[in-house]
Amino acid sequence: MKALLSKDHRQNRERLSLGRRIEDAFRYLAAWSFAAVALLIILGIPSLLLVTSTYGLGGVVRTKAEALLGGSNYEVHLGKVLFSPNQGFVLEKIEVRDRSPESRLVVSANRVAVSLNMDALLRGNPHLERISLRNAKLDIPLGSSQEPRLRLDHVSGEIICPPNQLRVTDASFRLAGVRVRISGTFLNPLKFAPRPVSQEGPGGVARTIDAIQRELASVSWSGETPLLVIEAGGDLTDPETLHVNRALLTAENGRWRSVFLRKLTIQATYAERILRLEKLAFEDDKGLLQAVGSGDLRRNNASLEFTGAINPAPWSTLLSGQLQSADLVWIDPLRIGGSFALDWSAGKPVPGGTLQFAGGRWGIRGLRMDSLSGGMALRDGSLLLRDFRVAGEAGELSADLMLARGDRRLRFSASLFPGKLAPAARGVTAEALSSMNFKQPLVISFEGGMPGEDPMTLKGSGSLSCGNASMRGAAIEGLSARIEAEGGAVAFKDILARMDGGTGRGEFIYDYRNWEGRFSGIRCSLDPVKVMTWIDPKIAEALKEYRFSRPPDVQLSGKVGLRDPEKNDLHIAVNAPQGLDYTLLGKNLSFTATAGNVQLKGQKLAIDIPKARLFEGGVSLKADVSVAPGDGRYGASVHLDQVDFRSVTKLYFGYEESGGTLTADYSFRAIGGNDLAMTGKGNLLIQNGNVLAMPVLGPLSLLLGEVIPGFGYQTAREATADFSVENGVISTRNLLIKGKGFSMIGNGTIHYLEDRMNMNIRLNAQGLPGLVLFPVSKIFEYESVGSAKNPKWRPKLLPKIGGTAPPSPAPTATPSPAP
Repeated sequence: MKALLSKDHRQNRERLSLGRRIEDAFRYLAAWSFAAVALLIILGIPSLLLVTSTYGLGGVVRTKAEALLGGSNYEVHLGKVLFSPNQGFVLEKIEVRDRSPESRLVVSANRVAVSLNMDALLRGNPHLERISLRNAKLDIPLGSSQEPRLRLDHVSGEIICPPNQLRVTDASFRLAGVRVRISGTFLNPLKFAPRPVSQEGPGGVARTIDAIQRELASVSWSGETPLLVIEAGGDLTDPETLHVNRALLTAENGRWRSVFLRKLTIQATYAERILRLEKLAFEDDKGLLQAVGSGDLRRNNASLEFTGAINPAPWSTLLSGQLQSADLVWIDPLRIGGSFALDWSAGKPVPGGTLQFAGGRWGIRGLRMDSLSGGMALRDGSLLLRDFRVAGEAGELSADLMLARGDRRLRFSASLFPGKLAPAARGVTAEALSSMNFKQPLVISFEGGMPGEDPMTLKGSGSLSCGNASMRGAAIEGLSARIEAEGGAVAFKDILARMDGGTGRGEFIYDYRNWEGRFSGIRCSLDPVKVMTWIDPKIAEALKEYRFSRPPDVQLSGKVGLRDPEKNDLHIAVNAPQGLDYTLLGKNLSFTATAGNVQLKGQKLAIDIPKARLFEGGVSLKADVSVAPGDGRYGASVHLDQVDFRSVTKLYFGYEESGGTLTADYSFRAIGGNDLAMTGKGNLLIQNGNVLAMPVLGPLSLLLGEVIPGFGYQTAREATADFSVENGVISTRNLLIKGKGFSMIGNGTIHYLEDRMNMNIRLNAQGLPGLVLFPVSKIFEYESVGSAKNPKWRPKLLPKIGGTAPPSPAPTATPSPAP
């Protein structure tokens, strides 16, 4: 019994031991299992999160996300779908395209965080709960093509997505240097199907937005970054409900091109497709400009009203594109006020409005002005400028101008000092104006018009007048004329000019169609040189050697080419009973009664004086002068008939004892300013003169008296010679001097510019002495070298014929001072 009990007890103990071992094994297995799970959780989840946040959730999740975000109106393409414990689902490289045939890109973004409603996700009906943007970039096209685009940087914000809504809570981004903050609620976002922004339309909307974006980027801000706050909302499927409760832009201390922005404030609202500009305040360094306005997108029109003062200098530089900042200076601000309207209901924008402006001191290129004022109106394509007035040191001008379809009209009056306008002009105009010195203003008035833009159709009338004035030193006492414009020309009729006691009357036509100036029926008693100084200084320069003691009677007809000098065809008939002075070879010749003609053909001036009086003799002259720029060539043919020889020799050589008359012809060519350039030929005849009284020949009388007694007292009464002039030298080969009982034959040169000579004279006796001495006539040859004013004659051989006669007294000569 005990053995049986002992066996049972042993068996029980063995069973208990086996159970404990199995229980222990399960405990160990459970412990290891929990340890493995814990290890998997600790190491696996972070690894899984690392993989999902770096490499994404895979293509299946990406495809489902694209379908979820796209809806019926859009196709969404994602680069990756990531999962982050902090941000939730993160979408990278997003492209949103509409479901149009063009598959237009609507939005592209680099990185967006989204949050899904988990309860709806578990029920199989997922939808977005939140979109988070942190320093993202959005790239939005402005049309159907890739460019232009709207680029938003540093995009941040929270977008809550209740069913069929988008709630934007304080989203912000940077647009072209402007910080923008947006908030608002928008309905039916998934049903919104935007249309491409028009590339055309009023102003080309897409291009306009892109241009504004680029201009904003060009503004440099030295103060705080400008801030634009927008509060908006509405149903995205119904544009009529879209509204902007507030849009406020504030900016300070900026510079756009040359425009300084001290302060800028813009406040606007938008509702029912009406944009209202509630406030625009622009302040620069000279004033404050304020404006209000509205734009109705239903009726396609807009209006703006403004008033204030600004610094116009940078704006005028921007608008003109030609004036430099140093050219235009505004000391006082420009006060402006008015309105502007734009209507594009018919497609093409039609502007309109009014403007009144008034300013104080300003200047342009050194010309100081004191005031500027006027008014403008634009309506139905017609521009009207009224009561425009500008005044300053140069005078005053007032004008009215109308530019309409098929009708251009101008009315102006001016009282100006032209010379003071020179600093504001350039080139030839500035040169001409600077040469004018008006002691009294030039008064001009004109009223006319034309049917189109062609200035050749201008038609109108007016008048001009001025008092004491001068141009290039040529003074007038008064000038008046009527003005008539028609057919591409302006006619100055009933001209009355007063100058140096003389008058001029007639008509001048300024033909700007053919660029000609035409003179008709001009008759005057004015100095031609002074008249031409006003009209054409090149012609005046050619005439300046003709100086009238009193103004001649002048008849003027023909034309001058204002651009092409080859068109010149001008005839001037001159009658000067009181004579004139003319410079020849550096000496002044005083003519008495003179009449002649001056013909300008092309660039050559021809002068014909058939009859004049000089030194009690007759003179005729034909000359031609080049008036081409840089061409100083001229020439003349002069005929002298019985001119008092004493007066000629006294003028040119300082000889006062020569006497007699001179008949001569001389033709020459010369270049102004080059004395050596004169070339010419001529001949002369001196009759009843005391030729040997000339200092050039005077010492010969002493020598003749020593060789042939008594010859020194003889007076040579006649002399002839042919001569030529070249390189400053007068040359002759056949000088013949005749006296009582002898003749003198000579040749040689006189260097009249250098006061030296090289002459040879041979003496021939007449009658019985001539027959006796003929075989040895070569012995009676004389030469002179050295000064022409103080010559020293010497015989080539020293003869010993006859006796020694007392020296003959030399003829006296009183030389004038050397020129």
